[in-house]
Amino acid sequence: MPQPHFESNDHRIPLEYLITFRSYGTLLHGDERGSVDRFHNVYGTPRLPTNEQRRRYEQRLLASPAVKLNSKQRAAVEQGIRETCGLRSR
Repeated sequence: MPQPHFESNDHRIPLEYLITFRSYGTLLHGDERGSVDRFHNVYGTPRLPTNEQRRRYEQRLLASPAVKLNSKQRAAVEQGIRETCGLRSR
């Protein structure tokens, strides 16, 4: 039996997703760029404000230095994402 057509009028639901990630230790809670923690992870709500004390605390919790990818590593990650999502390379 075919499923009935459903059309949502709820404009708060995103139609697309932006997939982003950071490597270990490169965006800590309290950073001036803003962040989202597990208690403030609701679509459409503001990011956490800058809090230098929290940023320093988060930095002290790191088990190793932040991981910054070089250009070859960034290209490998991009290629992996494109392959996984079925996108063509540039």
